[in-house]
Amino acid sequence: MIKNKLSVKALAAAALFGAGTLITSLPATAQVSSLSDVLAAVRRDSSELSQENQQRLRQFQQATAEQEASMASLRAELNQAEGQGRALQAEFQANEGRLNELQGELENLAGDFGQLLGQFRQAAQESMPVIRNSLASAEYPGRAEGLSEVAQSRSLPTREQLDRLPKAILQEMIAQSEVKSFQAEVNQVGAEGQTEVQDVFRVGIFNAVTVDGARFVEMSDGKLSAFAKQPPGNFSSSMSSLINAGDEDVVMAPIDPSKGTLFDTYGKLPTFDDRIEAGGTVGYVIIALGVVGVLLGLFKLISIILMTGSMRSTSKTKEAGTGNPLARVFKVYEDHRKDSVETLEMKLDEQILKEGPKIDRFNDILKVLASVAPLLGLLGTVIGMIVTFTAITIYGAGDPQLMADGISQALMTTVMGLCAAIPLLLIHAVCSAASRSAAQLLDEQAAGLVAERAEKEGVAA
Repeated sequence: MIKNKLSVKALAAAALFGAGTLITSLPATAQVSSLSDVLAAVRRDSSELSQENQQRLRQFQQATAEQEASMASLRAELNQAEGQGRALQAEFQANEGRLNELQGELENLAGDFGQLLGQFRQAAQESMPVIRNSLASAEYPGRAEGLSEVAQSRSLPTREQLDRLPKAILQEMIAQSEVKSFQAEVNQVGAEGQTEVQDVFRVGIFNAVTVDGARFVEMSDGKLSAFAKQPPGNFSSSMSSLINAGDEDVVMAPIDPSKGTLFDTYGKLPTFDDRIEAGGTVGYVIIALGVVGVLLGLFKLISIILMTGSMRSTSKTKEAGTGNPLARVFKVYEDHRKDSVETLEMKLDEQILKEGPKIDRFNDILKVLASVAPLLGLLGTVIGMIVTFTAITIYGAGDPQLMADGISQALMTTVMGLCAAIPLLLIHAVCSAASRSAAQLLDEQAAGLVAERAEKEGVAA
């Protein structure tokens, strides 16, 4: 009983608290003074909420009905489309069967002509790449495309289409004997490698050049393109002579039977500058030493030849002076003519010793340069092999192009060292022989002077 009383009191307190909350939440103008007003306000709010919910329910039911109607319409369209698809599939199968029947009938009617047509198409397919990459196709375009249309067609060709193959072959045979000029678009001929219309001079179907600059061109993918690296200048000059030759002139001109392959390969061969560059820094050092050594050797050779000639002239005149070593030896003899034989001999030997370094000047330098040049070549070879093995270590040995730089340096520096050492050795040998000849001439003349003086003293005694 006590518990029921407590429950009733709790409910009453909650009701009063809720009413108080509603009363406080209302605006000042809507304040109420009794619980009946609160109850009336709650009923009004509940009625408004019920009307809003009913309106939302009606809207939802209306949207549901519209969606069901749209779904039904789409299903009807789907069924109609599926029916049309089945009808088209049946029609396609019927057409396919009819097509097979007609194809069989066509093969029966064609008979031997069908086999001949197959061979014709095979011949057209084999001829297409030859004609497409022929230099004559630049002057007579469209031949390869016409053969491709015949070779890939599934229908019987017309008489005009059948004539394309023999006409193309006949035109190719005639073009082999033609030497003429024509205009065509050529790739990679502009200042920045763009395509330009150029006058092209064609020699049969073997090679062709641009008339203005005599640049060799080739057929690549059905278009004329200039070689990236041109053959040497003597080929271009020969073609220029052929272009400017008259009807009765006989001119020698290069012919490439491989239709540009040989010229392309020849143009890719390394030039002299490429080989020098392949030697690297060591190669340039070898070249510098070789040039200095050769110039020094030539200077030494010329000077010793002139000196020897002057000494031979002095040996005949016996004239003392300072123009050459022998004249200076004679001067020493004249200055010490009255001395004893022993004194005179020592003075002459002293002067000969003074003249020896002048006669042998630069010989040792030439010998050193001739010895250092092959050593530098060996150094470059070792460096090149190190570069090669480094490339093998990093990239493997699958691509020889990656090792080409190191191998080129290894080989070219050896060649450069030998090319520098051989002429230096020869020049050194010649200069050394000339120096020994001049020194021998000095010794002979000095010995003759001493012998002459001794003979005079013996006669006087």
